[in-house]
Amino acid sequence: MINYLYNARDIAAYFKWAGVSAPQEKEYLNYIFQIGADILAKPLTRDYDEFEMAVYRELYYLWSEGFENEFSDIATIAPKGAVSLICDQEFIALESYMKLLSLHLIFSRNLPYVHVNFTGLMLPLGLKGEFPDYEKNVVKACEILHLTTHDVYNQPFDLNLGIPDERLCLCLDDEFRKNLSEHEDIRKRFIKNAATRLQEFKKTSAAIEEKEEKKKQRLLKRKMVRETEKALREAGKAKMAEEGRGTKRSQTSSRASVKPSAKKDTEVKTKETLKGKNLKKRDE
Repeated sequence: MINYLYNARDIAAYFKWAGVSAPQEKEYLNYIFQIGADILAKPLTRDYDEFEMAVYRELYYLWSEGFENEFSDIATIAPKGAVSLICDQEFIALESYMKLLSLHLIFSRNLPYVHVNFTGLMLPLGLKGEFPDYEKNVVKACEILHLTTHDVYNQPFDLNLGIPDERLCLCLDDEFRKNLSEHEDIRKRFIKNAATRLQEFKKTSAAIEEKEEKKKQRLLKRKMVRETEKALREAGKAKMAEEGRGTKRSQTSSRASVKPSAKKDTEVKTKETLKGKNLKKRDE
């Protein structure tokens, strides 16, 4: 059986279709490059930098063509004039869509299956071929992309019998999934990276809190020093005011003591003067 190997366009289209955020793109690229030859075309497995550059080049191309998210036209994934590798040429949009589903199951290994109603896919994908030809191409895409189908009761469903007008469970082939299990699950990598970032945030937060606490302590000490200096200044002013009031009281008391003695001197002088006048009159 033919084993399809994904190229840079397929990976870029999945990023756009699944809405992989810019910070997570590198994680997905590292993961799929780690799987390597099991799913990637050989030229992409030689050097990671070249692989990354090729995917980002295709991301830019898809963006310029208008393929930006899951609601974009699937037909814009394959460039004009591209030759289909899995399906018939008139069903190249089906090929692109099936590769997206397969990659979604590869990246989401914890996801056991996705629900697909193949009967209702022809219109949204813009397929114009005959329905029997469409059924054959669905079978061919599932075989080459290592996909199997089950009914709603989780019983294997053979697409060679025809496509039913109901939802089927599309999942990865057991053997292919087992090969993938030998590599680290991308979820575990996300969890490890999240835990590492959390520890870094905690350390940064603790350092910031310590810095803020030291700043508060410095401000508190400065405030205490200012309050102490202010209290000392006020105490000095109060002491000076008290000393000033004491000086005024002493001056007032000294003035008060001087007045009676001056009065007494005046009275003595007056008496002596009168006495002298009386003596003079007697002598005359």
